[in-house]
Amino acid sequence: MGLLEDLLDQAADALLAGNLAELAALTERLESAPVPQDRASAERLQAKAQRNARLLEAATRGVKAARLRVAEITRGPTLTTYDARGQKALFAPQGLVPARRV
Repeated sequence: MGLLEDLLDQAADALLAGNLAELAALTERLESAPVPQDRASAERLQAKAQRNARLLEAATRGVKAARLRVAEITRGPTLTTYDARGQKALFAPQGLVPARRV
């Protein structure tokens, strides 16, 4: 197993742990690592890179979902209904201030 494979495994571990700081630190090392020339190593690298791409996509979806949830919470309570055409409509009570924890 080569340096590049180890770095890709470390990147996968960082993604699974949600450690974005470590992932950022690995980027420069990944870009400067030597690429093996044999076919077997290239296929292993491709599989690991594809795994990391899937993990990165999942992490991105998770961050977006969390951001939407935080925005939803800060907007305060809403009532979600649907009109006669099936279109979603949100109704927020007027004059309510979202609760704050002290």
